[in-house]
Amino acid sequence: MSEFHELDETELDALIARVSEAVEHNLALSVADMQLLLKALVMLVELQQRMSDRDITLHKLRKLAGIVQSSEKLKAVVPEAAKAPKRRQTRDNPAKSPAEPVIHQRCHHAIEGLEKGQVCPECERGRLYKYDPAMVLRISGQTPLTSVQHILERLRCNTCGAYFTAEVSEEVKADGGVGQKYTYSARALIGLHKHFAGLPFYRQQSLQQMFGVPISASTAFDQSEYLANDIDPVVQCLKRQAGSAVHYHLDDTRNRILNQTTVEKPDRKTGKSKTRSGIYTSGVIATLAEGHECVLFQTNIGHAGEWIDELLSTRRTDAPAPILMSDALSSNAPSLKLEFIATFCNSHARRQFVEVIEHFPDKVPWVLERYGVIWDNERHCKTQGFSPPQRLEYHQAHSLPIMEELREWGQGELDHDRVEANSGLGKAIGYFLRHYKELSGFCRYTGAQLDNNEMETMLKLVIRGRKNAMFYKTLAGAAIADTIMSLIATCQRAGINTFDYLVVLQRHAQAVKRQPEQWLPWNYTTAVEAEKVAAAEKKAA
Repeated sequence: MSEFHELDETELDALIARVSEAVEHNLALSVADMQLLLKALVMLVELQQRMSDRDITLHKLRKLAGIVQSSEKLKAVVPEAAKAPKRRQTRDNPAKSPAEPVIHQRCHHAIEGLEKGQVCPECERGRLYKYDPAMVLRISGQTPLTSVQHILERLRCNTCGAYFTAEVSEEVKADGGVGQKYTYSARALIGLHKHFAGLPFYRQQSLQQMFGVPISASTAFDQSEYLANDIDPVVQCLKRQAGSAVHYHLDDTRNRILNQTTVEKPDRKTGKSKTRSGIYTSGVIATLAEGHECVLFQTNIGHAGEWIDELLSTRRTDAPAPILMSDALSSNAPSLKLEFIATFCNSHARRQFVEVIEHFPDKVPWVLERYGVIWDNERHCKTQGFSPPQRLEYHQAHSLPIMEELREWGQGELDHDRVEANSGLGKAIGYFLRHYKELSGFCRYTGAQLDNNEMETMLKLVIRGRKNAMFYKTLAGAAIADTIMSLIATCQRAGINTFDYLVVLQRHAQAVKRQPEQWLPWNYTTAVEAEKVAAAEKKAA
């Protein structure tokens, strides 16, 4: 649905009055009023189309129109649940835990007029000695990009005319070559602002001009491209390792590339050529056997199933069957002749019931509360630090009976005609029953997940950029964004300092290109130490 423009009662009355006056006196409307009316007409057309397709509920309509909040939490959709005792919340993702603050600079302040061993000025009997220093932390601000002018002393021979120029410090050289205007840290920061914070290049240009350190949007893009080129070997290595993962989270979201035209692609089922135009950003979280997680994105004309096909194409045929978590769309399933275990997202199944709660207030709250117990069980497993086999055993004992209870209830509602199969609740129950095996996969397979929320969280990086910049201009620009976002998201999952990591990869770009597998987010510190030792030995020689 088109963007909803919310007007309060006063603004709406004023708009109606202006339109009525224009009709009565044959006057022209202002451009702003015509834009508002155009948006209203577009929304009306789309609303009629959605209602004619019968794929929208009243709850979803109110949510799309911004009338109600989009939260699906139990206390938001069932007010009585807010009065119940609050459950203790735990952090599902260790990478989101608060970390120790990074101290960029330490300043030592001496006491004026006093020193160690001096007679105490208070009692005039004792002697002063060193004690634990007091700490005061101050956080200061500065422009995102700062410009530093290095003035190098030069000497010239008055006979031969030879020039002798001072060298810049090693610290300056470490952040980019002498002839490099934009340092590694500047490129990393530009990339983080664009592909994590969702700050478009043109907005970075405006912000820098405001601070008096101008940088054009095209220059910011160029620096992002340099960054992507230096980190691409690591991303390609992550793709190769993702092909051998034991578990995949998979999903996609719509996107837009301005100059991308339609393409002819073979249908994955029939093999016949089809004209395709839908552009999506597909994302995957691949969990390796060692427990490390690779987050990868791809933006092009294609769905998530085609993206997982590309990753699995490098998988050994004798490798164990991986677990694939997604929603129930057929476009998310791989088409390769490889054995895999399909599991479906319970958040999607639960959402089917949330959307019809207003029509069935006597039945749906019970379903949501029973489902809530399953998520409580999942939180308990994470709090207790259960291993995958222990977690599976716990869910089999405590969650599987609830899933079976929901299945029996739903089947009974349909069999005894207490719920019409074509109603909103009937369709929600039908979805649950059709996909019960995949939805209950977390109670059947070691390592299978309850929902696909982790992947949807990662896709917020893409959605944030889409809401702010609205589109990519070229497929090359989309590929640059995919590369940088993939590494940022992987660093997030690994819980490391992303900014420092991006700078390190640029500083050691040649070594990274030679052996990218040694510069992954979870092992790069060892490679850094090895480079330091090699540099010290070379200098000593």
